[in-house]
Amino acid sequence: MIDSKFEKTLNRIFEILPGILIWILLLSPLWAGLSIPLIMVNLLVVLSVYWLYRALITSLGTFFGYLRYRNDIKKDWVEEIKKIDTTKLLNTDELPSNLLPKYLMVIAHYGETYDILKRTINALVNQNYPIELIYICISIEERKALKDLEYANRYNDLKRDFGDILGDRLMFTIHPFNIPGEVIGASSNRAWGAKYAVTELEKRGEDISKFLVTAPDGDLVFHREYLAASSFKWITSNKRNKRFYQTALYTFNNNYWDVPLLIRNLSISLTLPVLSSSVMERSKRETFSCYTINLKLLKDVGYWDTSLAIDDTTFYWRPYFYLKGDWECEVFFVPLSADATYDDNYLENHKLQYKQYLRWGWGVISVPLALKLLFKNNTGVPLIERIFKIYHLFEVFVFWKVFAFLLVFGVPVVLFLNRDLQDFIIVYTVPTTISNLLTLASLFLIPTTIFKILLIPPRPRKMSIFKYFFLIIIEIPLNILTLFTFSFLPFIEATTRMMLGQPHATAVKWSDKKLATK
Repeated sequence: MIDSKFEKTLNRIFEILPGILIWILLLSPLWAGLSIPLIMVNLLVVLSVYWLYRALITSLGTFFGYLRYRNDIKKDWVEEIKKIDTTKLLNTDELPSNLLPKYLMVIAHYGETYDILKRTINALVNQNYPIELIYICISIEERKALKDLEYANRYNDLKRDFGDILGDRLMFTIHPFNIPGEVIGASSNRAWGAKYAVTELEKRGEDISKFLVTAPDGDLVFHREYLAASSFKWITSNKRNKRFYQTALYTFNNNYWDVPLLIRNLSISLTLPVLSSSVMERSKRETFSCYTINLKLLKDVGYWDTSLAIDDTTFYWRPYFYLKGDWECEVFFVPLSADATYDDNYLENHKLQYKQYLRWGWGVISVPLALKLLFKNNTGVPLIERIFKIYHLFEVFVFWKVFAFLLVFGVPVVLFLNRDLQDFIIVYTVPTTISNLLTLASLFLIPTTIFKILLIPPRPRKMSIFKYFFLIIIEIPLNILTLFTFSFLPFIEATTRMMLGQPHATAVKWSDKKLATK
């Protein structure tokens, strides 16, 4: 009982910690500006230099990532697999006799219309990959099926459209509601679907250790070479079953030109940093949205945590501790594309986008989840590795959430609160120095804009070339606006809610996805 109370208290402390640190930093221009103003302004100069460095790193990573992408999409990855010299591979007993693994796709289907789900499955059955090696399991929610007859009829729709192509490799299950200990969300649905599929496969005598599994959202469209490219990375990895596999190029191109200007800007503002980090900081990549792992490993770690409504970033820690820290990302550069948040109503579209970012902001529950184990000595993870992971958690969920705010508002607030600093020359040099550094950093928006043009869908036929370039140019200053709105407020809100004790399960809701009607 004492241990249980201690665990709850410790968990609550870890839930409060990110929010406390964020608000300490957000208010630092006030409290530090009054108590240690000279130290504060000099610290802001250092942060400005670091911002410039990050802008440079992002541009370089995007450049090299784009070159890899252009090279990789030209390849026939099944043919590349055939060229592999098997004598140079390690642990060949883990591989199928023909090298090509079987592929299980588990789709937790809830908020997407059938047209969107059908588009996703079409992209899978049209892969440059042997169709007989592709298995698809669709899991729907009983609680919705009881109210929505069209949704409840999904099995018949899928059987009609894909039954002849997939045969018994098309699996379907209904996730019951009110299972004790489960929260409503994608995590519990995916876990149910994956368990059902594994049970079916094992009944058929399949060796699930020779399977790869991916659990994509129902709106994702995979490049034709996606499965083969990820399989190639698995086959050639020295520790193939201790790695997860993610694309470096996660786009929102399915409906790019259908959504409002600000939503488009937000979409590409996620794509480019992910591409860059996949090149420059691959070791920091964690599971996000769509990733691939060995199916037996998924079973061994207990699938997804059904007590959590967030299932992608939090999943990273289950294999991480199971494998005692020997758990890293392998990236490849064949893209996939998701739907940007869309609604016919302009204002509602932005509200839905905010809610989506708020859901992403609740990824901060990874912090207490990971800290509870990282502070233990019996995890098998080396101390230096645990220290690095703790630092990275606070870098991602605290520091980067307030960085831009401090750079823009920090110095003006400090100088306003300390009129006596007028006697110091620093009051004149610091604003100019920071302004020059930020201006220099903004120049890196030029190559970023070029790569953006190269990655987004072609200009719609009905759009004039003048309007096209006007929209491209006007999106450049929108990057600043998004820094202090969608990329700032929902993440602060989610962290603050967790700090105040709101259960994430009541705040995180599945999103609805539909095709544009215009």
